[in-house]
Amino acid sequence: MSDLADLFNTLSTLLLRHQGDWRPLPFACTSLPWPELAPVLASLDDASLDRLEQDEAAVHALLAPWRPEVVAALDWRLPELRRAADYATPRWSSGIPGRKWAQICDFGANVDANHPILEWCAGKGHLGRLLALRSGRPVTSLEWNPDLCRQGEQLADSLGLDHRFVCADALAADAAALFTANQQALALHACGELHLRLLRHAAAAGTRAIALSPCCYHLIDGNDYRPLSAAGRRQDPGLGRHELRLPLQQQVTGGARIARLRHIEQGWRLAFDILQRSLRGQDRYLPLPAFPKQLLSGDFTAFARWACERKGLRLPEPFDSAPWLARAEGRRQLVRRIELVRHLYRYPLELWLLLDRALFLEEQGYRVRLGTFTACANTPRRYLIQASLD
Repeated sequence: MSDLADLFNTLSTLLLRHQGDWRPLPFACTSLPWPELAPVLASLDDASLDRLEQDEAAVHALLAPWRPEVVAALDWRLPELRRAADYATPRWSSGIPGRKWAQICDFGANVDANHPILEWCAGKGHLGRLLALRSGRPVTSLEWNPDLCRQGEQLADSLGLDHRFVCADALAADAAALFTANQQALALHACGELHLRLLRHAAAAGTRAIALSPCCYHLIDGNDYRPLSAAGRRQDPGLGRHELRLPLQQQVTGGARIARLRHIEQGWRLAFDILQRSLRGQDRYLPLPAFPKQLLSGDFTAFARWACERKGLRLPEPFDSAPWLARAEGRRQLVRRIELVRHLYRYPLELWLLLDRALFLEEQGYRVRLGTFTACANTPRRYLIQASLD
């Protein structure tokens, strides 16, 4: 059994033992799910909650007496992989934000281009272009957006690179034909089902090398995650989209405006939840889909009208938003306390998902390495799975 498999087994046991912490849907709760934590959580005032939301170490110290093995698991850190020697920006990289450019450079520093390259879900092909310039290897970039393909082709032509674009849907069946044995397949922040397809296609083709940084685990086919590895299927914790979103709730690159909008959205969703329970006469949570973010620049009445239309409800006229927003504030404080506990599991759940992918590749005969390829300040999605048949 590999070291990765040992870690996976230990982590699976931990997550199943404590599933009562990370499964509850905060918006659906009307009281704390954990009576033993009620005294410590209820004692937190608004200022304390604000501080804790910005200080993970303080949260860990607060909850360690009640969840010692979970807090200990947060020290199971993956090794740091190579970083770029420098982050000098060539002329063709103009317009790429600094953090994104650092991610591209750091990812590229971990690729030894010994084979032709397939860049999966490539956008304008910035990563592929960087590797084509450094290695001289031919690069094929798959991207579904024709405008991005056209811009990428123009940049490749201006630099005289052997870099072609395939404008196609990565989820289409014929995308599998792009994978060959004498090749390395790369994806920087391919979302959910897109990177799962890459792994399956590459393994089926016997692709020599793979480098993948996963993102957006919840964007899958269907509502329930089907583990890739045999080990994952044996110890399947039963993850739905709700649980798969948990690792993504870590925010390190947003600013004050993003935080303010997030608080508004949370308050309005909770106010609508209280409203819909009254309108329907049912004390049950009714989930809302994603909504146009421009609604947040309006008022709650407009948001409530939009939400009622989506759920087949009729908003009373005239409508006074004040009492619903006031009641939502109390629920928002409850949600914040619940999330303090659930957020302990962001890293363990993401690590479980990463290990499931890594073990799948080991089961296909790959030699696998898992680590962090860039600084946390650049992106919270900084994990890299490297696999080779060499």
